[in-house]
Amino acid sequence: MRYVVQKELIVSNLNKMRAHCPTAEVICVVKGNGYGLGLVDMAKLLTENGAATLAVSRVDEARALRENGIESNILLLSPPFDEASAKTVVELNIIATVDSLLTAQLLDKAAGDAGKKATAHIMLDTGFGRFGFMPGEEEDIIKAYKSCENICFEGIYSHFYNAFSSSSDSVKLQVSRFNSMVSAVEAAGCMGLKKHICSSAAAVKYPEYHFDAVRLGSALLGRIAVPNTVGLEKVGFMECEIISIKTLPANHFVCYGEAYKTTRETRAAVVPLGVCDGYGLSKTEVAFNSSDKVNSLLRKVKHFGADQTLSAVVNGKRVSVIGKVGLTDLILDVTGVDCAVGDVAAFEFNPTLVNDSVKKDFV
Repeated sequence: MRYVVQKELIVSNLNKMRAHCPTAEVICVVKGNGYGLGLVDMAKLLTENGAATLAVSRVDEARALRENGIESNILLLSPPFDEASAKTVVELNIIATVDSLLTAQLLDKAAGDAGKKATAHIMLDTGFGRFGFMPGEEEDIIKAYKSCENICFEGIYSHFYNAFSSSSDSVKLQVSRFNSMVSAVEAAGCMGLKKHICSSAAAVKYPEYHFDAVRLGSALLGRIAVPNTVGLEKVGFMECEIISIKTLPANHFVCYGEAYKTTRETRAAVVPLGVCDGYGLSKTEVAFNSSDKVNSLLRKVKHFGADQTLSAVVNGKRVSVIGKVGLTDLILDVTGVDCAVGDVAAFEFNPTLVNDSVKKDFV
């Protein structure tokens, strides 16, 4: 089993988004193990193709990039939460996120102790509810900007919570809050801040809000939750060998729960790919802690009906998944297809759902 990553499609998607955002810097987001494709491999591919700034969510991700020779700018999208994390940010020479006066002071002290100048972007909470200065806390931003002598503040940003909605109301509201807060700090003399608010979906859908930079992750994979008006292509597919083939008679049940019964004599191929590998799941079903994820997988196997929208390609022929996807395997209807045990079935598969243990091959 392996997940095949198509490098040329990633580069093509990057270039298409650059053309779509001609006046904005493209920040390439590689959080979450490079959206499932591999943190270091994705970072190397993107920097080799001109990405000057990467973004990650966790300090450990930034450390892994530095330890693997990535020297480009790295924006950490979460703030330092204590003295140790602030010290690590300074040591790794990455761009920090400052979301409160406290985190600014932690970073300022860490930089001063190291005899360095830290770089930071200011995070504003315009509605997401995670990190960021709240509306009304502009005086704290101004104080941090003017009093933290060991920090070079070079950017200010926020994050949309519903850019993929058919309605633009929440987007307009957040942009209004963002502009108001930025105007207030600029009026107090906090100038030269690079502004950014769009991640992938918003960058595609709302070019009027590109500002000085956009943060692109899922767009590089060609998997955005808004109409694909840019011509992005989906990246990656799963390959798995057939391990068994047998002929089933008509009216024979397949897999759990009587969810599927053959209507004719059927040639059935078993492939060792299942929900434990992430196949057949949605993003919601993998967004759990470890124990909840296991329970979700078991519910998927035992209670969900067969999903006849799932398919694979075997020796150039499109074939259907029949019955429920099991925990560790699934069954394909290969009736009329010239194939044998050991032949490869290829599955369309969102890489963000792929189990980390699955090998990723960049080709």
